[in-house]
Amino acid sequence: MIPDKVLCFELFGDYAQFRKFFTNMSPLSFSIPPRTVISGIIGAILGIDKYENPETFAADKSFIAIKLINPVKKVRIAHNYIKTTSPTHIFDYKSHKPTNIEFLKNVRYRVFFAGTDPDMYAKLQQLLQSHKSVYTICLGISGCIADFQYMGEYFLEQIPVQQKLMMNTVIPMPSVHKLLIDSPLKLQKVVAPTFMNNDRTVTKYEEVLFEMNGEPIPLLSSDTSYRVKGLDDIIHAL
Repeated sequence: MIPDKVLCFELFGDYAQFRKFFTNMSPLSFSIPPRTVISGIIGAILGIDKYENPETFAADKSFIAIKLINPVKKVRIAHNYIKTTSPTHIFDYKSHKPTNIEFLKNVRYRVFFAGTDPDMYAKLQQLLQSHKSVYTICLGISGCIADFQYMGEYFLEQIPVQQKLMMNTVIPMPSVHKLLIDSPLKLQKVVAPTFMNNDRTVTKYEEVLFEMNGEPIPLLSSDTSYRVKGLDDIIHAL
């Protein structure tokens, strides 16, 4: 979708764990929340059932962009997973397995959102303004409780294709025409899930690019980017 304005809010927390899909016994975390995580958080704020949420935020119905505010910091914390075969075994478990889990520490992200449903947009704005959510929001897993801060509603200005810009948000690699790096940056590319069906089947993975310290990336974009009036952030949809 092509938005003319967005809602902006910041997500933050002490810890986050966005589990990589190819890890099992020693879970690793994405360095940033995938688009599917952000749409899930917005759905939790709105109170949308998780089995209806994914298709509610399809590409043609929503615009989501993510800016990294705090630098990426990772830490491994040991957990004891207990083996249970029924609820009664929670307090009488047979064995346990120490497992190292990778977490992100002291995280903060700026989220930009627009949608085609005006009622949903208005409800989200009202909830953000009053600092309320229907369901408790978390950063990946239930143990990583999140908080949020409403920033406001901002109008967007389209930026012509292949114009030099300083990209502030995570950007899909197919949208990068050319990097124009002239100073050291800590860039990372990662393949992350971006869309899924209501049955929780991922329908699209995409390689995305971001700067690990939240620094803007100088580049030429191969499709539409936007300038956020009032914030001067340059953003691109995921």
